[in-house]
Amino acid sequence: MAKSDNLLEIEWEGLVELDEEFEKMEEEFEEILVEEYTKYGLLVEEGAKALAHRDDGDLEETIRFNPAEVEADSVSVEGGANAEHALVRHEAPYRPGTHDKYENGSKFKKYYLNGRGRKTLRKPDWRGYRPGRKFLENAIKATENDYYNMNERILDRTLGEKK
Repeated sequence: MAKSDNLLEIEWEGLVELDEEFEKMEEEFEEILVEEYTKYGLLVEEGAKALAHRDDGDLEETIRFNPAEVEADSVSVEGGANAEHALVRHEAPYRPGTHDKYENGSKFKKYYLNGRGRKTLRKPDWRGYRPGRKFLENAIKATENDYYNMNERILDRTLGEKK
């Protein structure tokens, strides 16, 4: 501190270095964010495929999640299924009872039980959820703890030893 002409003068050292550190942290944060959210998207994709109906398998094959993208002040992971019947299978209510399946002129007696076909009924549960309707929604619900853990990991990785 120096005093001249009745003015108090304070000099801060290291502000340039601090500003550079913040810029570097922002870049690291974005890289970590994209990496972690992309991994989370792949986990949800895995869950959605495991929970999707299985008849011919074409619904499972169309489920895809893109890598995470950062835009302005948000991060997003887009994904879903593009099969024609994906939305119907996801949203339609279950049809109670036992029903026959008709395909290519063939009849399969008692193929459906309470809205799930034989192949879907044989699929194992995934994280406590049964395959069937709401496969995307249930994949998100089943990975809720992973989501919160991921956000904590992003913070820890970004701050590292800077905390």
